[in-house]
Amino acid sequence: MSAQDRLARARCLLLTFCPFYGHIALRMSWSASDMGWLPVERRTLGVRFLDSTQVECLCYPPFVEQLTGAELCTVIQHEIEHVVRLHCVRGRGLQPEAFNVAADICVNGEQHRPRIGFVPPGATQPVIPFPDRLLWVPPGWPPDESAEYYYRRLLQTSPAERLALGEGRGLDDHSVWDRSRVSREEARQLVSSFVREANAAAPGCVPGHLVEAIAALGRVRVRWSDLLRQFLGRHLGSRRRTWSRVHRRHDAFGVPGWSRRAACSVNVIVDTSGSVSSALLGQFFAEIDRIAHWARVAVLQWDHAFQGYGPYRPGDWRRWPVRGRGGTDMAAPFDWLVRQRCLADAQILLTDGQCFWPARQNFPLITVIAARPGSVPGPGWGSVAYLLEPA
Repeated sequence: MSAQDRLARARCLLLTFCPFYGHIALRMSWSASDMGWLPVERRTLGVRFLDSTQVECLCYPPFVEQLTGAELCTVIQHEIEHVVRLHCVRGRGLQPEAFNVAADICVNGEQHRPRIGFVPPGATQPVIPFPDRLLWVPPGWPPDESAEYYYRRLLQTSPAERLALGEGRGLDDHSVWDRSRVSREEARQLVSSFVREANAAAPGCVPGHLVEAIAALGRVRVRWSDLLRQFLGRHLGSRRRTWSRVHRRHDAFGVPGWSRRAACSVNVIVDTSGSVSSALLGQFFAEIDRIAHWARVAVLQWDHAFQGYGPYRPGDWRRWPVRGRGGTDMAAPFDWLVRQRCLADAQILLTDGQCFWPARQNFPLITVIAARPGSVPGPGWGSVAYLLEPA
């Protein structure tokens, strides 16, 4: 049986006997990899966020082929725990080795009371592959803390003590976490959708030790304005080469410099309908002003009909006339942009969500909704950010 067939069978087992893990496993992609960046003995599995819509698990076929079906289920559980807890993006800026140990301790729990472990039909004990290779909560440490707690505690131990706890060991490869090209907020939104679908398909099947981690997915910690800048920086870039500025390191003739001014073009569609308050419009234009410092911005005002379109420069908010204040149709402005051939590198929609949504289009879109997460579903495509904190 091939490695891919074994993985498919293990996912089916989880779907039958541990449906929460099984449904999330079905949402992930599973790709064979030679993991050539690692020594052979450390080539196992590794999970990462490919983008804001997909989670990928890289699998080393010889490792998969040596596991039983139950052992493979336990390894898949381990990977899904890292995904649900957002470990792939939470360790940025921290010492990698220490955070890797902390994340595995958090996922695995105590050796005599493990958080992971597939229990085959008819059995009473979980099947744990390579128990001596796994990293467990050390004796005397609290068993139900976060990876950050264990990370801080590890930093208080000596290098020799960390080595004794298992630094350098582990069941999977965490180096692929650095290849996750999404922000923490995008990862949170994606995993939240995984969890919602798993809960809808198998109500009441969430493992008890994941309840707090899942609740944390609903607590937004990233400001919507930060998400806007992350989105634009990743999709469009934030600098361009220019001959009008001297290169900092090479001032020889003919070497262009770099400019962060006007690196990309952005259309900002502002909902000016009557349901949008003046205070909210003020917040919208404050963010537009910040974006205009490093992008070419054009503002399209729309309520039930076209209310104006033109370039926006920093400071224009002082004299920018707001028009409209009638009904709401946020599908129409996108049709207008297409007909007028005015599409930019990215489109941003600022609205209170009480509107008709645009049909899916083949261009980058981020929608900022002045509502609490989950209260308004959004257009169903592109990236969505919410202006208000959860209730």
